[in-house]
Amino acid sequence: MTTRRDDNWQKNYEALKAHIELHRQLPNKKKVENRNLFNWWKYNVRKMRQGTLGEDKAILLQQLSNMRENHII
Repeated sequence: MTTRRDDNWQKNYEALKAHIELHRQLPNKKKVENRNLFNWWKYNVRKMRQGTLGEDKAILLQQLSNMRENHII
C-alpha cells in the first residue's frame, strides 16, 4: 500500500520528467512557476547522496539525470 507521501513523490517525479522531456533541461530556479519542481529535485538529490533515499527512488532520479545528459548537444 502506498502512502500519501509516496503518491506526492510520484506526482512530482512525473511532473519533472514531463518538464525534462519537453524542455530538455531542469526547471529554471529563477522562474516562480518552476521553482517547486527544481527545489524538489535538489532536495531528493541531496537525500540520494546522503544515502537516505530509497533505492527505487534513487534509480528513478538517475534515469532523469540520464535523460538530461542524453539531450545535451
